[in-house]
Amino acid sequence: VFAKRGFDGASTREVAQLAGVNNAMIYYHFKDKDRLYRAVLGDSFSAFEKIWDNRIFSTAASTRRKVRKFVDEFIRFQQKNEELRKIMSMEFATCSDNYKWLAKTHFARSHEKLVRLLKEGMRNGELRRCDPFTVIPVLIGMIIHSFIMRPIGEYVTGRKMDLTVANF
Repeated sequence: VFAKRGFDGASTREVAQLAGVNNAMIYYHFKDKDRLYRAVLGDSFSAFEKIWDNRIFSTAASTRRKVRKFVDEFIRFQQKNEELRKIMSMEFATCSDNYKWLAKTHFARSHEKLVRLLKEGMRNGELRRCDPFTVIPVLIGMIIHSFIMRPIGEYVTGRKMDLTVANF
């Protein structure tokens, strides 16, 4: 419902109906639409945060291998979360309080880890000097934008776009 109508257009009544529960149950468990929405997003982003649980990030593997692993897993995350991507597109467009909450609650930690990873790679000479605060949005944006633009690309070219990890 949130992916289809956005936060403002979604109603708890419709969410309850699709979930097959009484609307009162939504309010009993979540108190209001804000908390329901944040619970939905929090649950979705817990999978995103698990990227960092991969063993490679606690080993002496090369920075390039670690960055590659992050990118591979982020692509897989995008493949599995089309509805979340729709929600995020709406959030990016409105820059609501929920967007700020998401940035603080879910993106900040991952951003910090990526900054540390890139700085480590520059320090050990594996990566050339760059501004992590420019590189990270470009890297993430390239992946997300490819998925967002897929329907247009497929329409224009008349063929299915292969957005698998191997093709990226």
